[in-house]
Amino acid sequence: MAKTVQNSKFDVARAYADRIVLSGIARVTSTLRLGELAQEIADKGITLSDLRQLLATNPERFAYHDRRWLPRPRVEVAQGPLSELVSRTLKNYAAPMPMSELASEIALTKGISRGSVEPRVQAILQSDERFFLTPSGYAGLSEWMFIASDESDDEALFKNGLTEDDVAPYRTSVGRTSFDDFERAARTTLNHVPISPKIIGYYAWKQLNPTEPYEPMLYDPVELFDALLQTPGVVFGADGKFHSSSEVPGWLKLALKEAEKATPFVEVEEAAPLELGEGDIDEMANRVLASPVSLSVGKLLQEKYELTPADRTYPEDLANAVRALKDSGLVWHVGGDRFRKPDSAPEFIYTIPEFFHFYRSEFLDDDGEPIDVELSDDGFGSSLRKEMGHTLAQDVLDEDEQIKPKKMPESVRLVLKSLHREIGTFPLCQFPPGWLDFDPKVQELVFVDSSGKELYVWLNNETRLLYNLLDWWFEQQIESGAVFTLTRTQRPNVFDFRWEDEADPLLFISSERMEQLRDLAARAEDLSTYEILMEVLSHYNKGAEFVTILAETNVVRRVTRRTVASILTGYHCFYQRKGSPVWHFDPKKVEQGFDKTKRKYVRT
Repeated sequence: MAKTVQNSKFDVARAYADRIVLSGIARVTSTLRLGELAQEIADKGITLSDLRQLLATNPERFAYHDRRWLPRPRVEVAQGPLSELVSRTLKNYAAPMPMSELASEIALTKGISRGSVEPRVQAILQSDERFFLTPSGYAGLSEWMFIASDESDDEALFKNGLTEDDVAPYRTSVGRTSFDDFERAARTTLNHVPISPKIIGYYAWKQLNPTEPYEPMLYDPVELFDALLQTPGVVFGADGKFHSSSEVPGWLKLALKEAEKATPFVEVEEAAPLELGEGDIDEMANRVLASPVSLSVGKLLQEKYELTPADRTYPEDLANAVRALKDSGLVWHVGGDRFRKPDSAPEFIYTIPEFFHFYRSEFLDDDGEPIDVELSDDGFGSSLRKEMGHTLAQDVLDEDEQIKPKKMPESVRLVLKSLHREIGTFPLCQFPPGWLDFDPKVQELVFVDSSGKELYVWLNNETRLLYNLLDWWFEQQIESGAVFTLTRTQRPNVFDFRWEDEADPLLFISSERMEQLRDLAARAEDLSTYEILMEVLSHYNKGAEFVTILAETNVVRRVTRRTVASILTGYHCFYQRKGSPVWHFDPKKVEQGFDKTKRKYVRT
């Protein structure tokens, strides 16, 4: 049974989304096929897929009966007294309901005409103290209003489920409102949303029903509630409060997002899997061939057959359709359930940009020995080897094989480096192995930001890069170290994208520092990487960690982890204090040159 008062933000949001669906159900003749209902509520921002998920994930409000989705009261109290059906319908709706919709819902439940049932419903609303009917035609539960006549303050509060602590915070605001004109009073008091109409009603009652004998009692809870309900810019929530209408888009977004993640509770009757003929496959293939981007087979099934993940046969239907399209040879499978026109990917996604290839140093010292040496693993301390294995130290063409996590996370935290920001790429080495599918080798992903904007992104498992991110990267002002999160959705190869507020402390480089590094890069042609590292670390009086040093050096010159680690380890002028991950530069030790004890570890 649906709850009348709900307190959490999600409960209020979900009840609002369900209210839209319930209104739509009351206005259509049948829900045997949901396309008509989806069309009825489409202007509210709920798609057919959203509709199916909402219906299948709230058994308190909806029931699947006789192959139809129905409001639960239609199933549970259809044969009961009319007054009980009215009560359950309003509680299920969790808000004042237009009389026309209530009458339609009751008529559909009872299987009689609206014309014959509406006068009876109206009579119940006007005679039963559990209900009210406003002058503007809204039916509701009396428990949503403040109802009192000549009781004492304490009695009136207790009767309406309020305490002095509930009303006291509004004494100097709502309490000072003049209630001689309900419309004007409603506009004034609703400036304090979210607010319960009971609190507004309490102060109206105190003012209009004075305690002095023989004074007229002018408080009318129904007229006041109607004035509140008719005030523009507010909406009644399932928590029993009026809220600003500006909250509605957020409610709907939250409700749909949570419904998409939820497992359907409702067991739908067995249905045979979809049988796709040659004509069906050709039709889907033609849709794909006509699209400039990849299309989701799931979306095609939804549009043509009204199939969504809420259907029990959906996984099998989707797998069959994907397999059939693959076997047809007409279109190109680009991962998940997505297909596109064959050979339609841009050429640049098949190569690693020259930008990422590493600099080969040929600088020699006075003895003819290489300056920018590389050491074997044995030449590094254990803590440095660990830092070299950090995912933020790795990059395309310089990464280690990683272990697949036992439990795959739903979201991943990723950090954008300046080099990738410049050309719109991102390295796969930051993802846990298996978080993105390994097959097919080339895929098209869809990123969806918080505003619903989509970006089509190319993935190449052979080059180990994501491509086509330039537009979104340049919207980010932080040049190095911006953090974003990708979260899996119920749709294959579609991910929610969100920028985080704080930059990564190891990879963040300020704009001012980026300019300094670019100036260094402009004159780096005559500098060894060893000399570049000295200049990079001379900026940090208190030293810097390996990942930070590596990131800044790569702004100046593209070098590997091993090169940077080898130079830091091999030259006397770079050092770490015991137990600290921070590297320091001592200009006084530059003349001491390379540590001879490390010479045996130099790779040739």
